[in-house]
Amino acid sequence: MDYAIRTEGLTKTYGPRAAVKDLSLEVPVGSVFGFLGPNGAGKTTTIRMLLGLVRPTSGTATVMGVDVSRQRSKLSSLVGAIVEVPAFYMHLSGAENLRAMALSAGRELPRAESDRLLEQVGLSHDGKRAVKQYSLGMKQRLGLAVALMGDPPVLFLDEPTNGLDPDGAREIRELIVSLRQAGRTLFVSSHLLQEVERFCTDVAIVQNGELRIQGPVETLLASRGIELRVSSMDRARAILNLPAAQEAQGAGPGWVLTEGADSAVPATLRKLLQADVDVFEVRPKRSSLEQLFFEATAAAQGGLRQ
Repeated sequence: MDYAIRTEGLTKTYGPRAAVKDLSLEVPVGSVFGFLGPNGAGKTTTIRMLLGLVRPTSGTATVMGVDVSRQRSKLSSLVGAIVEVPAFYMHLSGAENLRAMALSAGRELPRAESDRLLEQVGLSHDGKRAVKQYSLGMKQRLGLAVALMGDPPVLFLDEPTNGLDPDGAREIRELIVSLRQAGRTLFVSSHLLQEVERFCTDVAIVQNGELRIQGPVETLLASRGIELRVSSMDRARAILNLPAAQEAQGAGPGWVLTEGADSAVPATLRKLLQADVDVFEVRPKRSSLEQLFFEATAAAQGGLRQ
């Protein structure tokens, strides 16, 4: 597998405190990689190291094969980023802000290019409006347009939906998905698990600067059994031999949980139906990022906001 971002033993200390500890990540090319953890977990520090803005105390990191510490001059053409709240000139229009940002980076931005960027982030009809009239979601999309200048293959987005209303969050989600479909790799940090679960292909969970778990979302949240809504829970438990079957917690009355794989469903149904236990509904029991997080960090203090 090809990786857009790789770190090995990445560490950053400030005096006696380690903000990031021995972090090893593998971010597949073309993925939306959710970098998850509570506030203060080391997410922003990690992004700053990957962007070459902060030197690691130890360890290595590469972006598209470029060492972020030794080859920082090559990073600018490979990455775009929104780190924290984008800063704009409020009295200027969206298009004027793009041109100003380009000039500050030492390049000119033709009008056709600024128009293309605004269209790409859904602001083509608002490019002439002053940014002070923009909603927070529109400012985030304008920040994405800035990050997309130069057409970089890798984007870093730090808490891109934080503070947005539902419509604004949906717009950013849709934009992230479209950018991935266009072939980009997106590294998205967040503490909002339910939000990230909607669009990430891969995730890593960190706490106190340390990696707890990482992998494809589909694998991490794979089926943990089958839930069945039945006419008699007691008879179903007896037929399916506890503890292989049990009450499905939180599913409501009449539900039992079997621990078998999906392939065992036909045999399970036959057993129940032959014993005159009616089965009204069958569904896979999936985990969630919230559950995965709390399992991965059960020994640590604190929690994760929804």
